[in-house]
Amino acid sequence: MEFPVDVALAELVPQLPTGPRWWYEVKMDGHRTVLWRLADTVRLQARSGRDVTGSWMDLAVAGMALPPGVVLDGEAVVVVDGKVSFEAAQSRAASSPARARQLAEEHPALLITGVRTGS
Repeated sequence: MEFPVDVALAELVPQLPTGPRWWYEVKMDGHRTVLWRLADTVRLQARSGRDVTGSWMDLAVAGMALPPGVVLDGEAVVVVDGKVSFEAAQSRAASSPARARQLAEEHPALLITGVRTGS
């Protein structure tokens, strides 16, 4: 897989599809982010394809615990006062790397991913 990748996007439909090959996840109020665990580092990609590692360095550091080759597609969120805060995620995403580090000290980010097990 080559950086950047296209991410799957939600689609508005009048009725949920059904069947054994469909599964769903809760829409979080954050930033769509792809985490790439490379041999020596972690790289984060926005939905647009832009590298956003500097804005979400706390996620990159946490991603170093994953084995090389793992790619996760999820939502980068920030929790403030026990609730996911879109404003805090927006602030983080728009920050310089230095400011993002300061914001991460107060409110670390989480990468929420859908997990499917079994067949």
